[in-house]
Amino acid sequence: MGVPVKVRLQAYIEPLILLSFSIIYLPITLLYNPFLLLSSPSAFRAKWFENFWKVLGPKMAATETQVTHIEDLLSRAHGKVLELGPGSGDQIYHYNPGQVEKLWAAEPNAFLHPRLLEQAAEHGLGGKIVALEAGAEPGSLLPALKKANLISSSASSLPPNGVFDTIVVIKALCSAPQDQLTAILAVVQALLRPGGQFLFFEHVENNTDRLTAWYAWAVDLVWPWFMGGCRMNGKVDKAILNMGGWGDKKVTTVGGFKGYEVFRYVKGTATKK
Repeated sequence: MGVPVKVRLQAYIEPLILLSFSIIYLPITLLYNPFLLLSSPSAFRAKWFENFWKVLGPKMAATETQVTHIEDLLSRAHGKVLELGPGSGDQIYHYNPGQVEKLWAAEPNAFLHPRLLEQAAEHGLGGKIVALEAGAEPGSLLPALKKANLISSSASSLPPNGVFDTIVVIKALCSAPQDQLTAILAVVQALLRPGGQFLFFEHVENNTDRLTAWYAWAVDLVWPWFMGGCRMNGKVDKAILNMGGWGDKKVTTVGGFKGYEVFRYVKGTATKK
C-alpha cells in the first residue's frame, strides 16, 4: 500500500520549515552586522548560523528521538574525549562528568564557543573542556590538535597508540565534505586508543524511497547554503560498515523510520581493535 499523499507532504514540509527559519535570520544578521558581510563573507555566514541555531538547536535537541538516543551514546563517553562539531553545546548535558577526564570540543564556528563553554560549566564540565576552533576535516582538525599539544607538531604520522578513549560526533558530519568522509573516519580511528570507542548520531540519506530521494536531492541544491554547510545525503553509516580496523561496530536506524521521511537518523558505535 502506498504512502498517503497527506502523510508524505507532512514529511516533506519539515526541511522547508527549517529553511524558512534560517532565511528569517538572514536579514536580522545583516541588520546587526552590516559590515561583516563585506569584510568577511565566511564570518558573516558563521554569525548567521549562530543567530538561528541558538534558537533552533535546543528545540531539535529536545525531541524525544534525539534525547533518548543521544543520552544512550554520550553516557558511555569516558576518559579523554574528543567531540567533533559540538555546536553550542545543546547535547552536552548528556555526558557523565564523573567519567570524563578531559573534553576537547572541535567546533569550527567560533561564534558558538561562548555558549558551548557556558553549557559545559552548567553541566559539570567547566574545568574539563577545551574548545578548539576546528572542523572534522583532517586539514582543519590535525593542526588544531598539534596546537593543543595533543599530537606532535614534528611527527609525520599520528601516534601509533592513539590519543583519545572516546570520540563523539552528533549531527556534525553532515556538514563535512562528503568526499572527505573516508579520510575523516580514518583519522578518527587513528586517534582512538586500542579499545577506544567512536560514538555517533547522524542524519543520513534516505535510500529506501525513490520519490523521497529525488525530493531530498532537489532540496539539497540550496540546503547547504542556508544550513551551515549541512548535506542531506550523508553516508556515515555506509562508510563505517564498509571500513576495516574496527572490532565491534553497530549502526541502527532510529526514530521509528517508516521509509518515506526525508531525514533518516542513525546512531552507532565502533570500537577500535
